[in-house]
Amino acid sequence: MSLLLEVLKDEVKSIGAALFVLMLLIVLAASFTYLAEHQAQPQAFGSIPAAMWWTVITMTTVGYGDVVPVTVLGKFFGATIGIMGVGMVALPAGLLASGFSGALRRRRIEYEELVQDALEDGQIEDHEEEALEASRAELGISAEEAELILGAGLRKSGVRIGVCPHCQKSLYTRRQSDRSGERRDSDEPAPDTTP
Repeated sequence: MSLLLEVLKDEVKSIGAALFVLMLLIVLAASFTYLAEHQAQPQAFGSIPAAMWWTVITMTTVGYGDVVPVTVLGKFFGATIGIMGVGMVALPAGLLASGFSGALRRRRIEYEELVQDALEDGQIEDHEEEALEASRAELGISAEEAELILGAGLRKSGVRIGVCPHCQKSLYTRRQSDRSGERRDSDEPAPDTTP
């Protein structure tokens, strides 16, 4: 919910401008339709506000069919209003989608900066890990995405996971098979099996 409110707050000017243009188009389209249809259908298009009903229903592509233009000019306005309506209804949806994308990107960048701050000393301590987890939850970043960001931060900072920062030896011992099929620790040299 906070993401939605953040997006609406960021896009309020754009959405307001789109709604203003939509209202302006409704008034203009209703006026032109009234002029085109009033003489042919005085009951259906008796006034500009009555024509606004038809304009809104046409622009939102609902199309109840209770009022239909009969003149050539009225049908032309109807087709034009229908096409404009698709674009005008899609415009706020595009603005919101763009806003969501931007807000998610900003949250990801904020988390990346927190990871870089935590990695300044070359390791992530317990209190830093707890703070990162709290920030991840607060920012709405998934655990998988946080792991990817942490991995990228580790690669970028040059910190090697599982390697002693002092002697550069592996902190883990992996069991591997040598050519003879025997299992050995990865830090042990392989036995010489050449004849």
